[in-house]
Amino acid sequence: MAKKDKAKDKAKDDEEEDKAPEAGGEEGAEGAEGEGGEAAPAKKSKKKLIIIAAVAVLALGGIAAGVVFSGVLSKSEKKAEGVELDEHGNPINKTVYYTLPEFLINLNTASKSSSFLKTTVILELSKPTDVPIIESNLPRLVDSINTYLRELRSSDLAGSAGIQRLREEILLRVNKAVAPLQVTDVLFKEIVVQ
Repeated sequence: MAKKDKAKDKAKDDEEEDKAPEAGGEEGAEGAEGEGGEAAPAKKSKKKLIIIAAVAVLALGGIAAGVVFSGVLSKSEKKAEGVELDEHGNPINKTVYYTLPEFLINLNTASKSSSFLKTTVILELSKPTDVPIIESNLPRLVDSINTYLRELRSSDLAGSAGIQRLREEILLRVNKAVAPLQVTDVLFKEIVVQ
C-alpha cells in the first residue's frame, strides 16, 4: 500500500506542477524577473506592432499612389462612362450614323412647272448616347430641314459645290436644333432632283 500512496502523491505533485505555470505563470515570471522584466517584452511587442502597422500603411499608400499616377483609375472611369479605350488608353472613335426620314420636297420655281428634290439625310454622331437626343428632337429636325429645302431652287443644287452648300446648311440647322449636342457631319444617301 505504501507504494500505491507514494505513486498517488507523486501524481498529485506532477499535476500541481503542471497547473502552477498555467495559473500563476505571470506571478512566477514576476517573481523570477521582477517587475521590469515583464514590461520590457510587452514594450518590445508594442513597438513591433507599431512598426508593422506603419510599414503596412506606407505600402498601401505607395500602391494607391502607383494606381493613381499610372492612369489605371482614369481608364476604369472612362470604361464606366461607356467610352472604349485602345491598348494605349486613347478613346476609340465609335461613330454612329442616324438616318433621318426620306425628304420629298417641291422646290421653289419661278415657272409653272414643278421641280422636286428627293433625298435621304444621314447624321454622323460621335457617340451612341447621342441617338436618344436626336430621336427626341426629330420633329424639330425634320421641320427645320423641310423649311430650308423648300426655299431651294434646282440651280442651287447644281454641281458638287451646290451639294456641299446643302450639306453645310443642313448641318448648321441640325446643330442648332439639338444644341448643345454637336452632330459631326451630314451625309446623303441619295439626292434626286427632277
